[in-house]
Amino acid sequence: MANWKASDGSLINFELHGDSAGKETLLLLPGLLGSITTQWRPFLAQLENVFRVVLMDYRGHGHSENNATKLDSNQMVEDMLGLMDSVGARTFHVAGYSLGGYLGLILALNAPNRVHTLLMHGSKFYWTKETVESMKEQLDPDILAKKVPTYANQLAQEHGGGRWRALVRQSADLVAGFSQKGLTEGMVARLQTPMLISVGDKDEMVKLPEAHRLSTILPNAGLLVLPNTKHSFATVQPIPLLPMMQAFHRSATSRR
Repeated sequence: MANWKASDGSLINFELHGDSAGKETLLLLPGLLGSITTQWRPFLAQLENVFRVVLMDYRGHGHSENNATKLDSNQMVEDMLGLMDSVGARTFHVAGYSLGGYLGLILALNAPNRVHTLLMHGSKFYWTKETVESMKEQLDPDILAKKVPTYANQLAQEHGGGRWRALVRQSADLVAGFSQKGLTEGMVARLQTPMLISVGDKDEMVKLPEAHRLSTILPNAGLLVLPNTKHSFATVQPIPLLPMMQAFHRSATSRR
């Protein structure tokens, strides 16, 4: 593990794997309340044979600090760009799970000349008021501790017993802003970045029709449906996603 210092002094935890000359860089982004330790690990051994792989903990997550009083998507994207600068990756590929894919889309909008390709798995794009309210109810630390104690204990171990509750509340506030100030179809409709929209056929949060709709709105995107896969990253099997990831990122590179 290593740390990179953000503009506000927050130390952002990251790992760099497969660092050798001639490889392009792939940034792997976890979901909301995820971290380096719990997501993308089953994919790492194969990916680092092909790419320089960067994993990061979002600010306030895992072993990363957050000197700000909230989670802000634009600030989180700035962290990504600064971190990639620090590892010498002027351009790079991105693969993001859930929130990671959404942030990857913001990243591609803000820095289109830096993002070669973007894979979004299980990433919700259409945030209605009803969806946000449902998520806010789920992101209540007191309810989590009472109704899902196993998950609450996991969050405490992953993010720190003294700060996981605050992180869950900040996450609820972050999601709440997506329905009013989040991305729209009009904002992304002209993005030329090659993208692959991946979704599980049993995803409870991102339904297949909305994933398909997003793939048709984006001018250079494809759709991948994974069988017997729910929203939880724990249900995502390296096969078939891993070979599709490798083929997608590498084929887009060969077309440049």
